[in-house]
Amino acid sequence: MGQFGNQPDFITHDIKAVTPVLAANITAANSLNGSVIYVGTSAPGNLQIIPVGAVGPSTISALSSPGYVGSGGSGYTTDEYEVSGGSGTNMTLSVTTVNGVVVSVNEITSEGIGYLNGDLITIDATGSGLPGDDKAVFRIEAAPGLPTIAQAVTFTNVIQGEWFPVVVDYVLSDATTVTNLVAGK
Repeated sequence: MGQFGNQPDFITHDIKAVTPVLAANITAANSLNGSVIYVGTSAPGNLQIIPVGAVGPSTISALSSPGYVGSGGSGYTTDEYEVSGGSGTNMTLSVTTVNGVVVSVNEITSEGIGYLNGDLITIDATGSGLPGDDKAVFRIEAAPGLPTIAQAVTFTNVIQGEWFPVVVDYVLSDATTVTNLVAGK
């Protein structure tokens, strides 16, 4: 195994047997937290991993007003609207208005995909076919989600009896055929 800066070329602690997980069952609790993997047996076989630091789609926790005058727009009704702007697509939400100004988001009826923390979105009256001046703006508050199969990397013909030189958070059972895996840090 090669030596990397600030990383010894030997395992110092946290040695444990690895049970690969299905990508659909990834949780924070079954993360290997940046371990290297020893491959006990192979035929030669495949090792499917998610490298350390990979994150999945963001999970939206709230929408907040950016706080400037006019950010609530005008002419809106309490209804369900589409949104525009930001990094993602296909979000819809229901809003509460007072005198035509959007004062809060009641519910995100469709979270859409691809939105990131800090994205500014506009409540899209024109695209929704509803009243409003298309000037109500909210900021997305989101946290990175757990990785998915989309972040997985599959290595083929993995050599038996060696430490695999990639630091990983998860070993996936979806395409892993090697066995007797051990994780260490």
